[in-house]
Amino acid sequence: MDTRPSFDNVEVETHLPLSSSSTDKKPWYRTASAYWLLPMFIIIAITGGLTVATGVQLYLKAVCHNYYSKKHIPGVSFSLEPISPDNLCNNPDVQSVTSKFLAATNLCTAIPAIFVLGPLGTLSDRKGRKRTLLISSGGTILSTLVLIFVSNFLETFGIYCYLIGPLIDGLTGGFYALSEASYAYATDCTHPTRRSVVFGWVQGAMFAGFAVGPIIGAWLVKVTDNLLSVNYVILVVYIMLFLFYIFILPESLSKEKLASNLKRQQEIRSRQKSWIHSFLYRILGALLVFRPPQQQNDDDKIPITFATKYSSLMLAACYTLLSASIMAFTGVFVLYTSLVFKWSLLQQGYFVFMMGATKVVVLFIIYPAIVKFKKPILALFTKFEKLIIKELIFEVWVIRIIFLIDTLAHIMYGFATTGSVFTGATVIAALGIITTPAIKSLQTNLIPPSQIGRLLGAISVIDSILRIVVPPIFDGLYSIFVKTSPHLIWYCMSVLLILAFLFAFGIGPKKQ
Repeated sequence: MDTRPSFDNVEVETHLPLSSSSTDKKPWYRTASAYWLLPMFIIIAITGGLTVATGVQLYLKAVCHNYYSKKHIPGVSFSLEPISPDNLCNNPDVQSVTSKFLAATNLCTAIPAIFVLGPLGTLSDRKGRKRTLLISSGGTILSTLVLIFVSNFLETFGIYCYLIGPLIDGLTGGFYALSEASYAYATDCTHPTRRSVVFGWVQGAMFAGFAVGPIIGAWLVKVTDNLLSVNYVILVVYIMLFLFYIFILPESLSKEKLASNLKRQQEIRSRQKSWIHSFLYRILGALLVFRPPQQQNDDDKIPITFATKYSSLMLAACYTLLSASIMAFTGVFVLYTSLVFKWSLLQQGYFVFMMGATKVVVLFIIYPAIVKFKKPILALFTKFEKLIIKELIFEVWVIRIIFLIDTLAHIMYGFATTGSVFTGATVIAALGIITTPAIKSLQTNLIPPSQIGRLLGAISVIDSILRIVVPPIFDGLYSIFVKTSPHLIWYCMSVLLILAFLFAFGIGPKKQ
């Protein structure tokens, strides 16, 4: 009998029964399902998009008031009305200070999150996904209350009290903890071969919300003439989500699974030699989930055992490079399109909407269609039957091909001499969004089920570290290139993606 490693005989495990004929089947409203997440994520993304522009304006007005008050210049009072084009706050000096203040708020969220996200992921493995969802959404409620309170009494509390909200957000995990706990929830109740599509739907729901959120936010501010109106909406929405998590959302992990996960974590802690080692492990130990697999218990085996020893580490490297390129793009494209193509804020708004809408189409239509027709596609490669297997190896090849396409799209950005060509490259680059759910899906099949939360917490830690590291690097590079060759910044991003493409070839089935 052929005993060579293959994807044909994949051992898989899901935390919930796949068969609908189970005698202890629960009613639908008490059954965990990834479909609970889709409307929730659309709502979360819309509320997140509400403050894309209004949040910056609110901080700008606060900084402006603080700036001129220190200079004892009268006539610059703080109000919650939106800024008019001829407002005194629209000058380079105030915007420079505001930029630094926004960077400080980002650090107040990102730095605590590095130390919190790993433990939150581990907590979700032993206490359930709902616990982490409640902590992160509760943190958002508190941070929003702080923002509203400080804005209404800015003269009393001062501008630096605004930093309390981001700190609370960081200490409770914020959006990253909410996102990764949701991915863990979807993992628990989705078959391994369907996870990439479901993850794509969740991410598509986020992009759909982010695409329309800024428009709704601008409309609300226009109608109410109050920059805080969107924050009141966010507060109400997150209170409703908090109640939804408590009273409606079914837990995805059974009591038996939670007890089993708790026992394994206690075994790990018992092997730690000192409280310092234990403390460091709790904070950054989540990143160790990417190391080569260790010996597992019989009831906690890695679901997919096909992969080479360093596949999980290679996937982590791919994800890190991909996220770095996305963050770099976000920080540069507004400045670049304003300088090179002379785009107005309205044109940039249309571009962001188009980019989000294109990604939604990719995640909801194109990627599911690719997965649906994977068997006919793979049938064309009969001579590679032992390498390209019918299910999960397909995702590996999708990751490799899309990384290459994304690399070419970023090179097109550098060559683009008109806004239309730049937009066309963005449509091609939208295919790159497939790699994020595909990588996360494949990662969940390369570790034991008891460490899903820890894995997704580690991914969030990577994102938080990148939020600190990437903006200064690429903003610095752009400041160097901008006077002579601003297009070089896109080639720097393409280097990240070509490296990810090369790392993706470290993922695959074991050799004999």
